[in-house]
Amino acid sequence: MRRREVIAGLGSLASLATVARPGLASAQARAQRIGLLAPGSSATTAEFVQELKAGLREQGLVDGENVRLEPAFGETHQALDFLAVQLVRSNVSLIIAWSTPAVAAAKRATVTIPIVMVGIADPIGARLVESLARPGGNVTGTTNLSRDLGGKILDFLLQIVPQVRRLGILLNPSNEAASLQLRDTEVAAHALGLELRVAHAATASDLGTAVERLVAERASALVVLADPLFAAERARLAELALTHRLPSAFSRRENAEAGALLSYGPNLGAQFRRAAGYAAKILSGAAPADLPVEQPTHLELVLNLRTAKVLELSIPPSLLIRADEVIE
Repeated sequence: MRRREVIAGLGSLASLATVARPGLASAQARAQRIGLLAPGSSATTAEFVQELKAGLREQGLVDGENVRLEPAFGETHQALDFLAVQLVRSNVSLIIAWSTPAVAAAKRATVTIPIVMVGIADPIGARLVESLARPGGNVTGTTNLSRDLGGKILDFLLQIVPQVRRLGILLNPSNEAASLQLRDTEVAAHALGLELRVAHAATASDLGTAVERLVAERASALVVLADPLFAAERARLAELALTHRLPSAFSRRENAEAGALLSYGPNLGAQFRRAAGYAAKILSGAAPADLPVEQPTHLELVLNLRTAKVLELSIPPSLLIRADEVIE
């Protein structure tokens, strides 16, 4: 791992050794410490961190008072592994981890400290838990069911652009969940008679080249598989799709809000709030092995009419009625 990656990661852990003002040190010493391990940076995850803090407050856990939230953000697998080890060595009470790579890194670092996962595509397939009902081990939390969403996302997209025959798929190859999501999307696409073209983007700098490659291969619509990178770079992805006049579909509402044509999937902010509920139970003595993994009870369809207008597309009235939110 490059030195600057280590320094950047350590920056998010600076609170481990910092006392802000007289009297705070003793209060923080009494507080239970919660590590947050996530890809990206403090800037790209800020809104989700706020959702987590709000969820903790709802549980009577106030950051800086009776708990201390200690975020650690890493751009690469190596950085996440390093930061997970640092959190374990600092003896946090539990770790909340967002994304399959982050949960896997935390699990490699400890088999004893509880881990609460947020929005994992397939925790069983990724071997993070034994089952949803009885996770076993030290990991529990929420799954976002993203590996089961491919068919429905394609259905919604084709209701708007039924003429699509060649579909572009964008994925992050460094995310272990990508292959699982791709497999289910391929099954749904083939059943619909669609040709697929796949492009990889592991970093923000890869996005332009990846989308241009799909355009060169004559993809006429774009489906982006769930990944924290694509949530963080949602404005850039929306711009690229519009520049190339590609109707785009995602599983995160944040992407539709940023300018994608549609999104369908669980609410990530709500999943961070639910992670706070798990944290409260575990800090009160519950064992992760006995807390079932929670599946979302509602999947949101968000449509962006502004984007549809730019692309000169008409959204069927039946889909507008079905939508949870329409951005006008």
